[in-house]
Amino acid sequence: MALDLRDSVRKQIDLLKKELTSATERVNSLNDEIKRHEVIYEMLAGNDKPAPRRGRPRGSQKRGPSGSMIDWNSIFNTLPNEFTLDTIGANETAREKPRAYLRQVVVRWSKEGRIKRTGRGRYQKA
Repeated sequence: MALDLRDSVRKQIDLLKKELTSATERVNSLNDEIKRHEVIYEMLAGNDKPAPRRGRPRGSQKRGPSGSMIDWNSIFNTLPNEFTLDTIGANETAREKPRAYLRQVVVRWSKEGRIKRTGRGRYQKA
């Protein structure tokens, strides 16, 4: 008897979860439909400006926390012939960037042929 009751409750839970999923999908669908109708309404009202883009504007430059652009060429010129990521990170300007970003800069320099890897974590100017 207890097993039958547990099975019955489990089936009811599964049924409710399916109903919830279906209701959620329906709500999302209705929200999308509302957005489409709002766009059409705005266009009919003469406000046919495109929706603002999310994120930074196209063509804008990425800026560091200090608000200024980082000139990686000048940082490259200040590096010794052999260097590591720690050497780059010791630079006052590059210090504000995370280590993973510094790795990306090193990879870019390598692809440009400006540096070559001499060992694990060690690089040399070409």
